[in-house]
Order: sequence, then structure tokens, then C-alpha cells
Amino acid sequence: MPFADDLLEQAYDLANKEPTNPKEASLRRAVSTAYDALFHLLIDEAVSKWAVERQRSILARVFEHDKMKRVCAEILAVVKSGGPLSPELNTVALNFIRLQQHRHTADYDNSKNWSHSDVERVLSRATDAFIAWRAISTQDAAQDYLLQMFLPKWPSR
Repeated sequence: MPFADDLLEQAYDLANKEPTNPKEASLRRAVSTAYDALFHLLIDEAVSKWAVERQRSILARVFEHDKMKRVCAEILAVVKSGGPLSPELNTVALNFIRLQQHRHTADYDNSKNWSHSDVERVLSRATDAFIAWRAISTQDAAQDYLLQMFLPKWPSR
């Protein structure tokens, strides 16, 4: 099973580790791990296309959370303005941003108490993003999206 899938599965395991009285730490780690799963899914998809296999791990370290979030915001802006992007790519971009926000809250905001239902909604977002990505991963728009995530600047057409 690919690493990203393992992470998503682990997020579900953490969320359901204590079914009757979940620990806050388990719920927070589930949220954080759900974001990590999507983050790594996209990176793995991008680097798997790189021809020189021994360089893939180096390329994977080029990806930055903030840059990826900015690209997702740009995708959403195109969709909002009526641009021709698929609903699946919109789902991936929107859920990437939301999952990153949830991860930040889970990791750094101790004033937020997570409920099991809160975490289930986050995990649903991650699962929806995985499904959407797999539906479009071979399309040109999806491949361009991956390229934008690590290029310093996307060329104008």
C-alpha cells in the first residue's frame, strides 16, 4: 500500500482508537495525519513521473506546504471566476486548503477541543480528496496542477 494510503488509514485508526472516550491526542493526531496523507499523495504522484528514480526523494523535498496552498487558492479562484476546471480538481484544492487549516488548528491551537464527529468530517474531506484525485490523476489539468506545486513560477500562456 502506498505511503499516502497508509497515512489515511492511520488517521482513521487514530480517530477510532478509543471508541467510547477518545483521547484529545488521538483526535488531534488523526486530523494532522489526514492532512499529511493528502500532502504526500500529491507529492508521490508528482515525483513518480520523474524519470530518474534515484532523484525522486530529492525532488519530493522541494514541495512546500505554503506554496501548495497558494496553488490550491489559485485553482479555486479560477473555478470561482467560471474557469474550465473539473469539479474533482476543485475538490482536491479546496480540501487541501481546509485540511491544512485543520492540521494547523489540531497541532497548534490548544483552545480547540476536537470531538469524534469533528474528526470524522475532516477524515471525510481527506477521503473525498483522494477519490477525486484518483478520478482525474491522469488528466492534463491534474498533471499541470502537480507541476505548479513545485515550479517557482508557472509560465503564462
